[in-house]
Amino acid sequence: MRRDYLIHTATLAGCFLGNSTPAKEILETFGSASAIFEMGRDDALQRYPPLEQIAGRLFSGRTAADAARDIDWALEHDVNIIAYTDSDYPARLKQCPDPPLLLYTKGRCDFSRPRFAAIVGTRASTQWGRRYCEKIVEGLALLPVKPVIVSGLALGIDTHAHTFALKYGLDTVAVMGTGFDQIYPPANEALAAGILCHGALVTEFSPFTPSYPINFVRRNRIIAGLSDLTLVVESKVKGGGLITANLAQDYNRSVFAVPGRMDDNTFRGCNELIENNVAAIATGAQSIIRAMGWDIDPTLPLDTAPAAAEPDRVKSEILRFLRENPESDIQSIAVALGSDSRNIALPLLELELAGAVTIVSGNKYAAK
Repeated sequence: MRRDYLIHTATLAGCFLGNSTPAKEILETFGSASAIFEMGRDDALQRYPPLEQIAGRLFSGRTAADAARDIDWALEHDVNIIAYTDSDYPARLKQCPDPPLLLYTKGRCDFSRPRFAAIVGTRASTQWGRRYCEKIVEGLALLPVKPVIVSGLALGIDTHAHTFALKYGLDTVAVMGTGFDQIYPPANEALAAGILCHGALVTEFSPFTPSYPINFVRRNRIIAGLSDLTLVVESKVKGGGLITANLAQDYNRSVFAVPGRMDDNTFRGCNELIENNVAAIATGAQSIIRAMGWDIDPTLPLDTAPAAAEPDRVKSEILRFLRENPESDIQSIAVALGSDSRNIALPLLELELAGAVTIVSGNKYAAK
């Protein structure tokens, strides 16, 4: 039964928070977590003696109960769960030494697509970082075989990467540092809803996992592991973007960084990646395309944006509602329009990008 299989896998995963490498070896030994429990404690320990280190927790009724609670919550809330031993587990991530045993996902994304590009950087991004991010995403969007943009849903460069992916018609995957019982940061709830329409939200964390700061570091290995390349757009000398870049190098994936002035603090991390030969220089989309061998029609200029579409009926209705009801959240807008928040998230995001609406307080919007 699928539910039991997922609970068994979640039980095993719960014994290895912070280090999934030994869990991968256990699964490869037994074939699945269910096989361990079917075999029983004594026979399982005899087959694989290192299991003794976690046996107390693994065969604990409390651990199993917590796992059942998490899996049932996810299933009840339409969260898709992919186990390491499933055939549709992302192949790129499976090649890494420390993949999560479970991935909780929402939205749509075929992880077997040929091109995935991670774009990461500082939360304290500048107008220069935003500009470089947009120009590179814009150029990648002109590829005949379009890449999926992967990032971490954080403020700053992550937010720009997801936003520009949606703006230029690319699917995007957000790897979260929390479970699906919360979206962090709350300011990106509308962005997350937009991503569900054109990509996916992904996390290894079960629904009730506290949002510990270390979890946002741990999720960086998934960003790097899902991607063929990692691009650091803007980073100080320390930060999550540098962690992701170094993980990508460890996974034998390509790493790129946008260079900055020597005295520019927000680009010091990028410059060090380049100086230490961790990252290749990315001065634009062509740098990445050329290095990755991603062919592009040479007649298409990389600095030309797709023509902006005229506001459609949904956008007009959103604007009309916000003029009459300023400071409304996305759920209120959806109810007023007789729609679902997922259906209006992307039009609302496009209106925000166009400067037609603005966030005025918390997650509330107003027409300009």
